[in-house]
Amino acid sequence: MLLLSEATGPASSAVAASAETIVLRLLYQLILILVATRLVVAVARRLGQTDVAGEILAGLLLGPSLLGALAPDLLRHVFHASTAPIFIGLAQLGLIFLMFQIGLEFEFRTHLRAGRRDIVLISGLGLVVPFALGYVTAPWFHARLLEAPPPALGFQLFFAIAMSITAIPILGRIFMELGLSHTRTAALTIGAAAIDDVAGWLLLGVVSLIVRDEFSASWFLARVGLLALFLAAVFLAARPLLLRFVAGRRRGGARLSTATIASLLVVLFVSAAITSNLGVFAIIGGFVIGVAMHEDREFVEQWKSQISPLVYTLLLPVFFAYTGLRTDIGTLASWREVGLCALVCLIAFLGKFGGAYAASRIIGLGRRDALTIATCMNTRALMELVALNIGMDLGVLTPSMFTKLVIMALVSTFMATPLIRWLMRDQMRPPA
Repeated sequence: MLLLSEATGPASSAVAASAETIVLRLLYQLILILVATRLVVAVARRLGQTDVAGEILAGLLLGPSLLGALAPDLLRHVFHASTAPIFIGLAQLGLIFLMFQIGLEFEFRTHLRAGRRDIVLISGLGLVVPFALGYVTAPWFHARLLEAPPPALGFQLFFAIAMSITAIPILGRIFMELGLSHTRTAALTIGAAAIDDVAGWLLLGVVSLIVRDEFSASWFLARVGLLALFLAAVFLAARPLLLRFVAGRRRGGARLSTATIASLLVVLFVSAAITSNLGVFAIIGGFVIGVAMHEDREFVEQWKSQISPLVYTLLLPVFFAYTGLRTDIGTLASWREVGLCALVCLIAFLGKFGGAYAASRIIGLGRRDALTIATCMNTRALMELVALNIGMDLGVLTPSMFTKLVIMALVSTFMATPLIRWLMRDQMRPPA
C-alpha cells in the first residue's frame, strides 16, 4: 500500500493541482463577468435599454476594447488560454437554452394560422435584399481590408450572410421585457426571423464547405431533406408525447421535478446534437423543441421560474464576454476605418430594414406596423455575434472587419429597444 500511494501520489497531486488551477481561473472569469454585467445592466436600464443590451455591452467592455486597453496583463491573466474550451462550451450551452426559451415563449398558434404567407414574404425579402446588397458590395470592402485579405469568395459570401441575419433571441428578450410577446407583430417578426436564421445557418454551412473545398449540391440537398424529416418527426411524433409526459408529471400544479427536468434536458440536447450534425448548428435544435412545447403555458411558466434565471444570469453573459474578447475597437484608430464602419452599418440597415419594410407594405400593413417590423428585423446582436465568431473561426473575417460587424450588430440592437417601445407603446402589457 505504501508503494502504491508513493507511486500514485505525485501523479494524483499533479492532476488535482492542474484541475484546481483551471477551476480557479474559471472562477475569476465568472466573478468578473457577473459583476461587470450587473453594473453595466444597471446603467443600461437608466438609459431606457433592456437588460440584454447591457449584457452585450458588458461583454464588449471586458475585451481588449476597454479592459485590455487599461489593464492588458490583467486581461491575459484572468482569461487564460487554458480555460478556452470550457469557456466556449459554457457560452454555446447558454445559447441552446436561450433558443429553447424563445421557442417556448411565443404564442405562435394564435397569430400564425392566418399569417403564413405574410411571414414567408417578410422573411423572403428580409433575407434576399440584404444578402444581395452585401454580396454586391463585399468586393469593395475586401479590397480595403487592413490585414492580409481572406479568400475573396468566402469573404463575399460570408459578408452577404452577415447582412442578412436577424437576432431571434434578442428580439425575444426585447418583446418579453417590454410586455409585447402577445402581439401579432411579435409573432410575425419571430416567425420571419426564424425562417431567415434557419436559411442563414444553412448558407453558413455551405460557405464553410466552400471555404474548405468540400461543398457539393448533393450534400446540400441531403441536409435539407434530413432537416425536413427531423422537423416532421418532432412536430408529428415527439410533440404529443412530450406534452403528455410533461402534463402527467406536474398534475395538481406540482413543480417540475429533478427527474422531469433531467428528461427534458436529454431531449433538448439530443435535438441540438441532431441539428448540429445536419449542418444548421445546435442552437436551432433548441428552438425547435421549444416551439414544439410552447402550447403548455403552465409548463412554460414553471420552466421560466426554475431554469431560465440561471441561463440569463450566468450562461449568456459568458457568451457575450467571449465575443468581447475577440472584438478590438482599437482597430478603428483612423477616420478611414471609422468611415468604413459607418458604411458597413449603412449597407446592413438599408438592406434589412428596406426589405422588411417593403414586404410589410406589400402584405397590407400600415406605415407604423411596417416600420415596427422593419426595425425588429434589423435587430442583429446575438445571432449576428454567433455567426461572426464562426466567420473568425473559418478565417473568412479579419479582426478589423470582425470589429466593424460587431459594432453594426450592437448599434442595431441599441436602436431597436427605444424604437420598438415607441412604435408599440399602445400594445404593451406589464411583463411577467
